[in-house]
Formats: sequence, C-alpha cells, structure tokens
Amino acid sequence: MTKKSQRHEYFLFTRINRGDDLIQVGSLLAENADLAKIYAQHIYDEETWVEMQVVRKDHLIEVRLPEPLFAKGGVSCG
Repeated sequence: MTKKSQRHEYFLFTRINRGDDLIQVGSLLAENADLAKIYAQHIYDEETWVEMQVVRKDHLIEVRLPEPLFAKGGVSCG
C-alpha cells in the first residue's frame, strides 16, 4: 500500500523590478518545496519577475490578524 502525499499551501511573493516591494501575488498547493518552486514558475509566468519566493503558509509567523467579519455562529437576521 502506498502512502498518500500531503499537499501544503504555499504563498508566492514576487517583485517585478529591483527595488520594488515584495508582494504576495498568489498561492498554490504542492507536496514539497521543490514542487512549489516549479509550480510557481509555471503558474505565475505572466510577468518577467526579477524575484520569486514561496513560503509554506503554516511557516508564517502571525504578528497581527484582523478581527473576523462575522461571529463564529454566522450572521443572524432579526
């Protein structure tokens, strides 16, 4: 029996020109960092990026998060 691969979400950060801000342009799912790099290069090839960085979502360190828009139970009409 083969073990099923687990896919992780990666965020992609890029900059078009040197000196530009590094911005998040998207996300992707991949089994590992090597595949995430390959997927990023092929999926987000619409620009000639001077820099591309991928980081696993669960490796980000939260500093501040926005408050949720709705209560956990959902929106109530009344």
